[in-house]
Amino acid sequence: MKHAPKQFVVIVDDDQAMRDSISDYLNRAGYHVRCYQSGSEMLSEVDNLNIGAIVCDLKMPGMNGMEILKALKSQDNTSPFILITAYGDIPTAVKVIHMGAFDFIEKPFVPKVLRETIDLALEHHQFKADDFNKKNHSNTPVPLNQLLIGQSTVMTKFRQEVINCASALHNLLLIGEEGVEKALVARAIHQHSSLRKLPFIHVNCNSVSESLFSKTLLGPEGAFEKAGDGVIFLDKLDSMPFECRIQLLSLLEKNVFQYAYRPKINVKTPKIICSVSMTPQENKTNTIIGKICHRVGKIHLKVPSLRERPDDIIELFNKNITQAANEYQISIPPLSAEDVVTVSSYHWPKNQKQLKQIAERFVLLNRTKHVTINHLLDVSPEDMIDMTNSSNKTLRTLTQDFEKQLITQAMIECSGNITQVCSLLKIPRRTLNEKLLKHNLTRTKFL
Repeated sequence: MKHAPKQFVVIVDDDQAMRDSISDYLNRAGYHVRCYQSGSEMLSEVDNLNIGAIVCDLKMPGMNGMEILKALKSQDNTSPFILITAYGDIPTAVKVIHMGAFDFIEKPFVPKVLRETIDLALEHHQFKADDFNKKNHSNTPVPLNQLLIGQSTVMTKFRQEVINCASALHNLLLIGEEGVEKALVARAIHQHSSLRKLPFIHVNCNSVSESLFSKTLLGPEGAFEKAGDGVIFLDKLDSMPFECRIQLLSLLEKNVFQYAYRPKINVKTPKIICSVSMTPQENKTNTIIGKICHRVGKIHLKVPSLRERPDDIIELFNKNITQAANEYQISIPPLSAEDVVTVSSYHWPKNQKQLKQIAERFVLLNRTKHVTINHLLDVSPEDMIDMTNSSNKTLRTLTQDFEKQLITQAMIECSGNITQVCSLLKIPRRTLNEKLLKHNLTRTKFL
């Protein structure tokens, strides 16, 4: 029987006494611990470790905690990152939270608090891994309106475009801004296609170096061998290092493109989905990336940004805070009217990725203190949508957003019990039923 490889809690701190103290406590509590005195030392070994969580001091010589987190994110390392900080560094710690850190702990701290934070981080990380594996290995497609959420005209039209692409899946180019969840769209297309029972192999091109090219794409463990006749998703193609692009074009010509016009040849040929941030016009055809996009992108699909679908923002935010509260097994913090206005009118430059991070931070930080959305975003006037533009939200739509949010939270708290919801909101049943119908909320969603 195979045993799962043991996970390490990694401690990064230049203070030996602090490293020894934390390590001794965690070892006695049953954790496997690995200590490093610098970020560069830890980063040199990170690929060889099965990391459960990282506990890192903020202020250190060389790389500080913020720089270490940036380096981990650039390598797509998703291990939960817990920052140790002095009281005076709280503004900096909040910035690190914005960057994707799991939580921060103020010095001096009680060891039990650190242990509880690590446990919460490990549980959350495992939950996400289990959820990913469950979705990844299911042959039953999740309904598209549950994957690609939103009732706006833009999103309704986009879901139909996704169905059209899935119904006759060919090589495909996905175009969209940072954070619009192109990977989710690619997976949705695969799940709703005739190839859903075949493998879906996700390759993050940002992490493919010249030395890792063959290992990632070729050989018995490479993407092409694993995919077979399934789907290879080349994510963030335009971030692939230049030295790898020529190799990739040659590989695609040899293993994919030549068979597109010779369908009777019986060889395993995966479908290719690529994602880029630039349009085919911006990716000049005389560049390597342009040539790949030109060959793949006979069909291309543009993924809309949040600015193109402002009516969906509150629904997405509500979904994310609900999901985060369920994952952490804590109550959903209420949104104030000011929070709803901020969420609705903020321009969300990094789209769903940023919205999800803010929703998760909002849930976590409101466990012990009151934190507003405005505080988490550190919003300046230029970051807000111009409300004088008639195409943007009016006071009426913002008020409707707030009403929908309140009703949704009440339905969640009362598990869909209409009598309890009426009592909580102090409104008659008939009024509640009218508002549920108006906001397209069905009781069965909350049972």
